[in-house]
Amino acid sequence: TAGSDVDQAALFSFGAIADCQYCDVEGTRRQYRLSPGKLETCIADFNGQSLSHVVHLGDFIDRDWKSFDVVLPIIAQSKAPVYHVLGNHDFSVEDRYKNQVPKRLGLSKRYYDFKVENWRFLVLDTNDVSLYAHPAGSEKAMASEAIYESLGGDLPKYNGGIGAMQMKWIEKQLIQSEKRGERVVLHSHHPV
Repeated sequence: TAGSDVDQAALFSFGAIADCQYCDVEGTRRQYRLSPGKLETCIADFNGQSLSHVVHLGDFIDRDWKSFDVVLPIIAQSKAPVYHVLGNHDFSVEDRYKNQVPKRLGLSKRYYDFKVENWRFLVLDTNDVSLYAHPAGSEKAMASEAIYESLGGDLPKYNGGIGAMQMKWIEKQLIQSEKRGERVVLHSHHPV
């Protein structure tokens, strides 16, 4: 309403993209091959705005390691810093590449934080506990399988979860942000 806090100028603006999901395959309902063009249009639009950052909320690719080679150069044209959230389809690559996905997206950690003005952004890894994001036979894969089975084993296999270490990290970040008087935004691929 006029005269309210809503009318105040924004402290900052950021761009959000979700589920680019590029892959060089025919789609029925989903047109995977159109994703690069749509991403180019999006980045061009964002570059015409004054944005603090851009966040891609996961599923940058649909499948295939080589898909990253097509979309990463496009998003690299962003004038604003880009932050990636890991999505389940980002791990739809051969097992030998699964541990390399975060690095391929420019991430040194699978979950992390950054600050803009007095806002703390927590970027979560909701694939931490999952049946698809870890190489078969790895400790994380076996632990995820055990959790899945303990929940009855009939949940969708594309679901993900947050592990105990990440939960402790989130709690620590929230406590610190509260002490500093920061507002917090959570970015995640799956619903929290």
